[in-house]
Amino acid sequence: WGYGAMTNSYNDMQFSKAALYIGSNAAEAHPVSMLHMLHAKENGCKMIVVDPRFTRTAAKADQYVRIRSGTDIPFIWGMLYHIFKNGWEDQKYIDDRVFGLEKVKEEIMTWTPERVQEVTGIPEEQVFKVAQTLAMNRPSTVVWCMGQTQHTVGNANVRAMCILQLVLGNVGVSGGGTKIFRG
Repeated sequence: WGYGAMTNSYNDMQFSKAALYIGSNAAEAHPVSMLHMLHAKENGCKMIVVDPRFTRTAAKADQYVRIRSGTDIPFIWGMLYHIFKNGWEDQKYIDDRVFGLEKVKEEIMTWTPERVQEVTGIPEEQVFKVAQTLAMNRPSTVVWCMGQTQHTVGNANVRAMCILQLVLGNVGVSGGGTKIFRG
């Protein structure tokens, strides 16, 4: 988005209907930020945690996904595969605001459920369920920390999560956006 910070405030999480935590153990690393998620859950927000380890944050999740470390992009592409296959994308938002997605979609559609499971270790049903939860509970937000950015492909991880939010039409809306917990 042109700067390395979150697009929506912590307080805005109260309007999220779903939240994906990936590469973030907020309960231990950002406990004050985690309180905003717990308040959002009181408002009905569905919390999904994707992490190689079952953490204190994962203990608060509605869905916990154990991922093979370093396979974040195939997981995101796997979710997007299901989103496109089921017509869950926000086509009007994409037509109005997103340029170049067709080329990215070509790559995404090569990540079949079998391939995603082989690379990430995540069963297809679980990838589908996460994609469905985010798509059916909008606005949804994505939260990440150094678990995403401190990889050799950290920039690509961030781009993949931003693409996910663009496809779902969750950028520039209250309760959506990207939340990068830092410092």
